[in-house]
Amino acid sequence: MSHFTTVATKITNIQCLLKALEQLKWKYTHAEEGVTVRGWRGQTSLAEVSINMGRYDIGVVKNEDGTYGLQADWWGVETTVGKTEQEVVDEINKAYAYQVVVTACEEQGYRIEEQVQAEDGTIKLSVSKWG
Repeated sequence: MSHFTTVATKITNIQCLLKALEQLKWKYTHAEEGVTVRGWRGQTSLAEVSINMGRYDIGVVKNEDGTYGLQADWWGVETTVGKTEQEVVDEINKAYAYQVVVTACEEQGYRIEEQVQAEDGTIKLSVSKWG
């Protein structure tokens, strides 16, 4: 019996996700042809990205609709890093959303001038465009 379960997310841009993982300082392996994701008692699965969480990994798997889901033995991840599935997913989603906004700004010729993080965790960006 597999202990891997997948969490649906709204991740569509793998490059922004990789930048988010770097922002979080999480180690990962990326390969479109697949990388191994470690689970309970040596069980493994394949994913496009494997995020190293200690003894267990989180896999980023491509769904049929082109979005990505997060697959893991969430019990193992929680016991290893002390964060619940929801806390981990929220961290990834927040960093990912930030990277999507920054990338969209840069693609439109804007430059990030200032960023301020409020106590509630929201981030305010000030951008400018020359020319």
